[in-house]
Amino acid sequence: MQGFPDKFNFSLILKSGGVEYSSECWQEQCCQLYSSICRSIPDGWIEPLKLKGSEGERTDLSTIFSTLAVFGITGEVFATIILDAMKTWLEYRPTAEIELKYPDGSTVNISKLPLTKVSKFFEENPQLSICEGLSRFMNSNE
Repeated sequence: MQGFPDKFNFSLILKSGGVEYSSECWQEQCCQLYSSICRSIPDGWIEPLKLKGSEGERTDLSTIFSTLAVFGITGEVFATIILDAMKTWLEYRPTAEIELKYPDGSTVNISKLPLTKVSKFFEENPQLSICEGLSRFMNSNE
């Protein structure tokens, strides 16, 4: 069903209250964040979810930009590019949220964190993976 390879670092789940997630308008807004990140990352890659259509549907494969898989991204790239793109995207969508989902299924609502502090933490700890870095950041702020 899902079109992600097994080895992704994490996925970004884009949400907003009162929005139909499959609507063309919402998917276009999510695609803006995807495009912004893709244009800027020097290493690693990001890709939207691909859903296979049911037998007999007109479309064989649908691209869902509200769920993005992230591969091979360092803490430094996460801090300087992805978090910055998220901050800008969220500024224009006050009801939107971005959830980070780890490969083990656990999630963090990253839009509820102080993103400037998260960026600074990763800049000071570039050797950490994104999952480990966010875990340490959240534990240090409890």
